[in-house]
Amino acid sequence: MIDLDVLDKQCPKCCGLGRIENPAWYPIWATRSDLKDSVQILETKEKISLVGKTAPDQPDEPIFFICKECHGKGKVLTAEGKRLMEFVRFWLNPNY
Repeated sequence: MIDLDVLDKQCPKCCGLGRIENPAWYPIWATRSDLKDSVQILETKEKISLVGKTAPDQPDEPIFFICKECHGKGKVLTAEGKRLMEFVRFWLNPNY
């Protein structure tokens, strides 16, 4: 039987969140720590309206970037996971 826990691990770049905070927002986070806590638990539409009301000097950039390491999944494949994926691709693709 395959142990699924050894096939992937938490992304080291984003710590499993799937997103990375935009450094342009650090000054706003430093002055308004209550805003940061509020934004992290709200949905996207609520975030936009909340930040627009409380941070008029906000950057024009997004608050978070999708992690390029895990593509927003929060997990990356281990060596065993990559090996299994190559095996599956080989047997699924008749032209491999």
